[in-house]
Amino acid sequence: MPMVDVDGARLWYEEHGSGDAVVQIHGGGLGHANFALATPQLARAFRIIDYDQRGYGRSDRPRQRYDFDVWADDVAGLVDALGLGRAHIHGTSLGGMVALAFAARHPARVERLVVNCAVAKFDFAGRLHYEIAIDLIERLGVDNRTYAGFVALRALAPGYLDGAEGEAAIERIRAGLTTSTSPHVYLAACRAMIAMDLRPCLAQIRAPTLVIGGEHDRMTPWDTGPTGCGMREIAQRIAGARAHVIAGAGHTTLFDAVDEHCRVVQDFLQAGRSDAVTAAHETAQ
Repeated sequence: MPMVDVDGARLWYEEHGSGDAVVQIHGGGLGHANFALATPQLARAFRIIDYDQRGYGRSDRPRQRYDFDVWADDVAGLVDALGLGRAHIHGTSLGGMVALAFAARHPARVERLVVNCAVAKFDFAGRLHYEIAIDLIERLGVDNRTYAGFVALRALAPGYLDGAEGEAAIERIRAGLTTSTSPHVYLAACRAMIAMDLRPCLAQIRAPTLVIGGEHDRMTPWDTGPTGCGMREIAQRIAGARAHVIAGAGHTTLFDAVDEHCRVVQDFLQAGRSDAVTAAHETAQ
């Protein structure tokens, strides 16, 4: 398996396609499988680099402190180990928050930034979600339908959950949580999200940024309560950022709206290529 050593941990990765490099940062439950439906589409136009974050999937799961600085610095280590110099960054859920921290801590390594289904700070309702999650995991673990159902209620759009794929989606969540993480890592991630405040990062981000998420996202909503900072405010606080709301979708646009998600992301990333060609042409003149 392809692995890189980053700050005392081995990180697994794989590559698909060719072209401009896009590093994809998964969320807090499913490891790189978060992008299982998106990678084949995006790899038609880009060099897609999927990896498992420290604590997830095939990467090492050490017992240590886990927070957004640790995960963000791991992205920098991966980019450097692969000799990329700069790359597009595509982060979802917890990975979207890692992407924000990375873009602020390592701006020279970011070409364009895509933040999907993420917040910069949870309001009380968001923190309560993770307090309940911690209680359920400590009592039940992650390998059970009850906790998978709790995640599905918060993550999936009502129409999707009520459709033909609803029950199967719960089982996929359960199986993904069981194989892709360990309770000590998942609990640490929940505590990191309760404590998280990435609002100071937003003014430091200079990369062209797309904020994309589902209309009915309840886990990381467009608009939080006054103590939080949701997707709409992230887009407002990052200079020049674009926002795209996917109608009818929930927290998992990479599953319940993957075609629209990939189309918008591809157009955004390729716009940077067009801008560079135009700039080079104007310089030559």
